[in-house]
Amino acid sequence: MDKDHYEYDIGLSFAGEQREFVKRFASELESRGVRVFYDEYEKAGLWGKDLYSHLALIYGELCRYCVLFASAQYADKVWTNHERCSAQARALEENREYILPVRFDDTPIPGLLETIHYVDLSDTSLSELVKFTLEKLGNPQRQNYLPPVLDLLCARLGVDDKTDEQAFVHSQANSFFRALQRMGEEEREVVFSLFQYSCPADLPENLHISTDLLRRITGRSVPVLKKILGGLRSLGFECTIREDKEHEFEFDGEPLGDFYLFELRWDDLGEPSPIPALLVASTMVNLATENYCEQHGAEFLKRLDFSQLSHATRTTDSH
Repeated sequence: MDKDHYEYDIGLSFAGEQREFVKRFASELESRGVRVFYDEYEKAGLWGKDLYSHLALIYGELCRYCVLFASAQYADKVWTNHERCSAQARALEENREYILPVRFDDTPIPGLLETIHYVDLSDTSLSELVKFTLEKLGNPQRQNYLPPVLDLLCARLGVDDKTDEQAFVHSQANSFFRALQRMGEEEREVVFSLFQYSCPADLPENLHISTDLLRRITGRSVPVLKKILGGLRSLGFECTIREDKEHEFEFDGEPLGDFYLFELRWDDLGEPSPIPALLVASTMVNLATENYCEQHGAEFLKRLDFSQLSHATRTTDSH
């Protein structure tokens, strides 16, 4: 898998007997903006799936690294061995560091060579393990990135202290992010331009923008824009075009031209929410580029990098 498209930065493979420690480790990583596959975070997503094939996909393709917590219990369990085999097949195929072993004890793990360096928890604290993991991940330019904690987005929407509404915001943010991932590059460019330059006066019902202005911003003709925006209905977007009679410009009593608007709505196709989906999407785009020049903001959006939505991953512009 292309490194830019990993769904998780770290996948955690462990035996249930070590869950208390691993849970604290996962929480510490997540609070620092690391996307972690930890089964308790995925209860809804795992519900009803064929776990054998799905876990093979997780540990074989979707994680940048697999942190394997070796122990006597780990060596004895069927599911941990399935996870290990999937991870080892990936490591063999890519011929690079992928499995990062962490030992609770000295129990031999099949296929885990004695020559592979590991972290020993008998002389390593939780905070040190977190530090090592962050150093291993480094600080690469993020692509296809939505932070696991969206505290700044929630705060901007005024739901920072409302747990239930936070869950809705996270759900809608993930839905919008997935919709963007399913678009082509040209579609995303047009959608981002519409979100950035449209009039927000009618939010949360819709965003609207002059057809001529969007044509000038994107460099695409109105018929091409109609085709692009009309092709997004399967992703929950509904775009209409209407004549704006309220803002006709006149000179000597004669209209100087027709004035048409693109009007955009978006529904995340999920359950009803007290936080309008279009408002969440619009806030995401604007917050993602806030405090950055136009060029750098455009680069964030092109990479689908929404680091600015979380305090843990937010950065400031520098030239």
